Amino acid sequence: DTAVLEFETTVEGKYVNGVDIIRCNDKGKIVEFRVMIRPLQAINLVHRQMGEMLEKMGSTSQELR
Repeated sequence: DTAVLEFETTVEGKYVNGVDIIRCNDKGKIVEFRVMIRPLQAINLVHRQMGEMLEKMGSTSQELR
């Protein structure tokens, strides 16, 4: 089963529109979670913020590749 949830928000004053795509197995456990956002300015902003959060957690984007 798959659920698609649309969302709208603002981040640092920039409009963000996106969808969460959540896929569950037969037991109802989430096995895949995708997030897609737009416009490009929002992607760049969220990318930067995620990098900063990972740095604070002791991870780097290189470790996640």
